[in-house]
Amino acid sequence: MTKTNIEKLNELFQKGYETKSKFATLIATQVKEQVNAEIAKIRTDQNLTPAGQDAKIAELKKEAAKAVFEAVAKEKTEYVKVAAEATALAKKMKTEGIKPPADATDVKLFEQELSSLQTSVMLAKKADTAIQAIDAFQSKYSEHPYYANEIKNVFPGLIQSVTAIDNNPIHRAALGRVYSRVEANTVTPEITKADEMLEYFSDGANVKIFRHGTAQFETIKAAVGSIANHINDPEKALGIANGEIETFAGIEGANVME
Repeated sequence: MTKTNIEKLNELFQKGYETKSKFATLIATQVKEQVNAEIAKIRTDQNLTPAGQDAKIAELKKEAAKAVFEAVAKEKTEYVKVAAEATALAKKMKTEGIKPPADATDVKLFEQELSSLQTSVMLAKKADTAIQAIDAFQSKYSEHPYYANEIKNVFPGLIQSVTAIDNNPIHRAALGRVYSRVEANTVTPEITKADEMLEYFSDGANVKIFRHGTAQFETIKAAVGSIANHINDPEKALGIANGEIETFAGIEGANVME
């Protein structure tokens, strides 16, 4: 069975959610357990001096940091792909237009009545009568997004016709209320979902998988050191861990791992 666009976006959202809301906890837990277990073994190694134990722990943290950054880089790359796919689909959904009802006869009758409405409003002698006719027409048809959108498209002309009769602010306000009712019905579930996904994936390549100050970030920092300050830029963090970029305590300056 072919998936709908909403179903496709839901699947992409789930993938994005796994990255933004679950991945940090998962990897922080794993790293904490693995590093703490290895440190415990090192501290009980009678063949190592205290200085030797410290050196081995430092090397352990450096390797753990590399593993973390590689995992974060891989996850971030996958998220960027998912975000790009979701964004492209959402934009397509917003620009495809609203499909008309399946019954072509109903659509034809609507078009005829809409044309008649436009003519009657142009010929109306009282603004109140014209506004009532417009409101009655939208009440009849605008529950279907396609019809609502068609009414919305001709509404500027209806406004001009009514204000040509009487440009009273009261009438303009009444037209505004009618227009709001029409516009509200032009939003389809597809457009609503598309807007939600465009907002959710708006971070794209700038996604911050770890938020500084959170328990997950502090857990990683405790396990691998201050180099964790660069965890949201894993490629740079790997450069630091490999000695390709000089830093001091996770801040650019001198080549030190804490």
